[in-house]
Amino acid sequence: MDCKDLRDAPAPNMEAAAQKPVRILAVVSDLMFVSKISAAAKQAGCPVEYFRQSEKLKQAISAEPCIVIVDLNEQGLDPVALIANLKAAPETKHGQVIAYLSHVQHELKREAEKAGADLVLPRSTFSQNLYDLLRQHSCHL
Repeated sequence: MDCKDLRDAPAPNMEAAAQKPVRILAVVSDLMFVSKISAAAKQAGCPVEYFRQSEKLKQAISAEPCIVIVDLNEQGLDPVALIANLKAAPETKHGQVIAYLSHVQHELKREAEKAGADLVLPRSTFSQNLYDLLRQHSCHL
């Protein structure tokens, strides 16, 4: 059996090993969804932060990859306008926007897609596939 000398092997790619997990930024106040998102993010190894003000969300988005989760029925702000503003600004357009809504809100879904949301799902589909969505859209592929 021929053994290779490990001293001659190339060094492992430490940059890839040190890569930060994708941050989850959520515009969600419904406690049931906050709980579901927090649990799925923890399981996927992604940090999650919650926002109720669009300005604070915009400040939190940096050059790092992030996933922005938006409840399209969030009270206190206009979620569709928020998505449009995020996708229009060069410093925030890199964020992947995943939005969710009631399955009967077809017009709101079209508005969110037109505003630039990367993915718009009914609440039930979002809930059932949340962990897989976070894994799929994060660096943990």
